[in-house]
Amino acid sequence: MKKNVIEKLIGLSYLMRFDKPIGTLLLLWPTLSAFYILTEGKPDPILLVVFSLGAFLMRSAGCVINDFFDQDFDGKVERTKERPLVTGAVSKNEALILFCVLLAASAYLLTWTNKFTFLMACLGVFLTSFYPLTKRFFSFPQAFLGFAFSWGIIMVSAAELNSLNLATLLIFLACFFWILAYDTIYAMCDKEDDASIGINSSALALGNGVKVSIFIFHILSLIFWCYVGLYGGLDTIFFFTLFLSFLFVIRQMFLIKDYDRNKCLKAFKDNNWIGLLIFIGTFLGS
Repeated sequence: MKKNVIEKLIGLSYLMRFDKPIGTLLLLWPTLSAFYILTEGKPDPILLVVFSLGAFLMRSAGCVINDFFDQDFDGKVERTKERPLVTGAVSKNEALILFCVLLAASAYLLTWTNKFTFLMACLGVFLTSFYPLTKRFFSFPQAFLGFAFSWGIIMVSAAELNSLNLATLLIFLACFFWILAYDTIYAMCDKEDDASIGINSSALALGNGVKVSIFIFHILSLIFWCYVGLYGGLDTIFFFTLFLSFLFVIRQMFLIKDYDRNKCLKAFKDNNWIGLLIFIGTFLGS
């Protein structure tokens, strides 16, 4: 009995990607950066904790609902065929219960914020839940993920300022294009599998122009970050971290040039360093 419980807990943790924190980090770094930029280096410490926990909970919820909708597809894709819902380690009902628990925990965190943040959070939940379905009918589903993963910026602005401003929009756009870049790289890992089972992705939609498009997305993101730095009056250290981030972009372009699945996955994970660098720049430069 005890062994079965432990195995179930392990399955649920895998469903939440507890063993793969990269997604939480990619969500967390720009959110933390937004705190320091929008508050001029003086974020509310309680809100920092609330949003850090929220990043983990919502990313986990997003993974659970994604696997719930994609169970039939995941079994046909090499990278995802061992996911808990595919192997039967977790049932659909258990996945839905876990999703609701994660949403409830996230909702509790909102009690530390204001009404505007709560309203923005409701829209964020819709984006997170709707994204997995877009792969079925929209040729560029990464655009929806861009909105969902950037929505934390809107919520930070709502929580700290109770309003949205130009800096909020610039940070949102910087994150949006960064997400388009790294999730298109991620989609390159499954390009052949997705094509065979009829799943849409930006990697397929962009065809032979996928590598050029990824580079353009990265450059647009860095340009918007530059505008953020200029508008917010950030110190030189911030722009130096943007330069270092650009070097990582160049490295990614070399990694994906041959469409090798393992190298594309490595290029995707490299984006953690870009996010961290930009956060360091905002922390030191605010």
